[in-house]
Amino acid sequence: MSLTRRCSQATVSLLLRYEPNKIMPRKETILTIFVASPSDVTEERKALESIVSELNRTWSKNLNLRLELLKWETDVYPGFGKCPQDVINNQIDDEYDIFISIFWSKIGTPTASSASGTIEEFNRAYAKYKTDSDSVDLMVYFKDQPIPPSRIDPAQLTLLSDVKSQLGELGGLYWTFESIKDFESLLRSHLSKVAQRWSSKPEKSTLTEQTINSIDADSSAENKESLEDNDDYGLFDYIEIYEERMADHGSALNALTDATQRIGTQFTRRSEEINGLELGDGKNADRKQARRILKSSSEDLIRYSDIVNIQIKLAAQAREDSFEALSKALSLYVDFDEDFESLNDLEEGLEQFKDATNGTKKGIIGFRNTVSAFPRLTIQLNKSKRQTLCALDSVLEEIETTAQSCASILKAIREIKKESKS
Repeated sequence: MSLTRRCSQATVSLLLRYEPNKIMPRKETILTIFVASPSDVTEERKALESIVSELNRTWSKNLNLRLELLKWETDVYPGFGKCPQDVINNQIDDEYDIFISIFWSKIGTPTASSASGTIEEFNRAYAKYKTDSDSVDLMVYFKDQPIPPSRIDPAQLTLLSDVKSQLGELGGLYWTFESIKDFESLLRSHLSKVAQRWSSKPEKSTLTEQTINSIDADSSAENKESLEDNDDYGLFDYIEIYEERMADHGSALNALTDATQRIGTQFTRRSEEINGLELGDGKNADRKQARRILKSSSEDLIRYSDIVNIQIKLAAQAREDSFEALSKALSLYVDFDEDFESLNDLEEGLEQFKDATNGTKKGIIGFRNTVSAFPRLTIQLNKSKRQTLCALDSVLEEIETTAQSCASILKAIREIKKESKS
């Protein structure tokens, strides 16, 4: 365990830092995060580490606040106890300010006293919270993504369901996410709110200058590198990126709407042409005409689905970029005591965007129903129908993801405003 880790035994510590060739005492608030999870959320644990590093580059310089991530992989050394989990418990010793737990397809391996190591770690964190509700923030996340059949364990899924129910009984509120991008956005906004709350607490202990000077040269070099790599983007920069990429997302959806209206008009006209034909026995000429119309309809659908597939990729990338920039902007609001005007503008814009997206969804669902109901008349038409329905499903999925992202960001904005007023 590093000396910096040992020095942050108290919940919030103050560091005196220095730069090479220049002694510059500076107080820095440290918040220690402990992450507990089963082995199936490796990517999410990596994402957490990345977000912590990203926030530190901003907060260390601007807010004199730093997050320190505590993981058994890096902060626990080999040892013996009643069981392996006991070794982890003794070395971690509940010395953290923020507890983050992540679940997906399982709760993990049972221990001597709990359903799993992760559950045991949560129980210890919850006991700490019950003793002193100001001593720790508990944040629990569930990954809402399809589980590969090879990973499905009915018993573990039942236990996961039980965990969700028990969290509710304890008065806990958990969050769900679908992708790494969504998880990163949630982390930025949630950690920002936690940091805002901790920054208003009184200081609990101070490190002496002698203690800081005992840190080895590698630590100072690491600190220098962190400062040199500092992200210089500010609040306005992220807001501009968000607005630009959100405009791109809207343009992509508008292109989809226009293409859907055009294909809808063509589809209706060709359906009327087919309905006007006599397709009974002895009407070979009409059947040939019907085939020509159906061939044209199939080609229309193929062109439409190609447009949809291109635009939906553009929309998805624009959504990821825009909400990532917005979540980074929200993480910088801890720099400001109150900035309700800009937050109100963001909130209003997101509400309008959400309403517009819902309008697009209705149009897509209507056309999808029309395509799905068209009879199976030729193999070419059937293939083009299937391709079009698949493309439309991807649009609806993107719209749903966008709506969920909007809801998460809107909730984060309202929480920031609420906490700023309190």
